[in-house]
Amino acid sequence: MRYMLLRRSDPALEAGQPPSAAARAALAAYTRQMAEAGILHGCEHFLPSASGVRLSLADGRAAVLDGPFPRTQELIAGFAVIDVASREAALDWAARWPPGDGGPAEVEVRLSGCPGGCVDVHAAAGPDAEGQRFAILLRSNRALEDEAAVARERLDALDAHNAAEARAGVLLGADGLRASAFGARVRLASGKLTVVDGPFTEIKEMIAGYWLIRAPSLAHAIAWAKRNPYPDGPPVEVEIRQLAEAAESAESAEAAETAETDALGSAQPMRTQPASGAPDAR
Repeated sequence: MRYMLLRRSDPALEAGQPPSAAARAALAAYTRQMAEAGILHGCEHFLPSASGVRLSLADGRAAVLDGPFPRTQELIAGFAVIDVASREAALDWAARWPPGDGGPAEVEVRLSGCPGGCVDVHAAAGPDAEGQRFAILLRSNRALEDEAAVARERLDALDAHNAAEARAGVLLGADGLRASAFGARVRLASGKLTVVDGPFTEIKEMIAGYWLIRAPSLAHAIAWAKRNPYPDGPPVEVEIRQLAEAAESAESAEAAETAETDALGSAQPMRTQPASGAPDAR
């Protein structure tokens, strides 16, 4: 069973503060454990919402709202996609997500998949492809949360579009998320684990699906999102967030180490890198 673990943001992450060496080491170890267990399909983190936008499509018009966005606790800072045998296993991995510099991590666990069935996306882009990476996060609504039936022709059109964009090297991944009734939110603080089962009430703040794309700029990502054939709507609301690249993670790591060295007056601290093939998360 495939699950998406959505790490909620906090003021430190949203402010773009570079993580401490200890936080980076803990996250690297966490992703390495998932990779070694053979369950990890992807792990990414977002740049702060100041670099993103929210796009609303309705009545033939498009409205763009620039970040940063309020309600930091509802924003997504990073995610991991895992394949595990059960919901309980997914909750266990979510509970292991290490705390960041801003405090304990709150992780939403969502079952992946389109209720009507969607074809898997097989990305064709190689590691040397140019452009920035963006996530198109489909905001939920009452129909999506209720898993209302979607016309087969709409799903077929979406599958065809996804396949063409993947062949072109633009679409890197995509999936739907099942209703929050199948999910939960997990928080481990002071040795106490709190699990809140879905469904959740703040429907418009939840994610119902996502597309990961490569585009030359945010403007190109917005244009792509405008022509994407969504399974529901209009109206449609999406949040477009830029993914951190390896170079940005390295710069953030270097800045964190420099700050820690200056604060402690110590010698060069140990540099910890994520295992090969296991991307870091925030």
